[in-house]
Amino acid sequence: MTGTTIPRITAITLGVRDVDVAARFYTEGLGFTPVSRVDGEIAFVQAGPGLLLALWNVASMPGEYGDVGFGALAPPMSLGHNVSEVGQVDALYRRALAAGATSISAPTEREWGGVSACVADPDGFRWDFVFNPAFAVDADGRVSGV
Repeated sequence: MTGTTIPRITAITLGVRDVDVAARFYTEGLGFTPVSRVDGEIAFVQAGPGLLLALWNVASMPGEYGDVGFGALAPPMSLGHNVSEVGQVDALYRRALAAGATSISAPTEREWGGVSACVADPDGFRWDFVFNPAFAVDADGRVSGV
């Protein structure tokens, strides 16, 4: 890579069946901050510093992304939410379930020394809620301990 551009992910787009349901799940359920919205088409929520989560009507995606859609299996990706205290895993897990998520795995102590839980959002996208005692983000944004 040349120049001063640093590779960054600034948006993650999820193809959703119902933008209103997805937006409610992420804002009212998980507490993400709404940024912008076109009813029934797309909603943007703040997912972290400089990071948007776009919830786009899956029926509109092929015009820009080509063939996409849902199948019998879960979408082959997961989104992670690392937390700083072990009790936050259970709190996020319960909050997600109350907002309409489906449990994939309850909070469980893992062999690597942390605790994690997994849920599926209303469209089947997996969310991992993780406490990893070694995980750290330095002042410059560098991640370590994974």
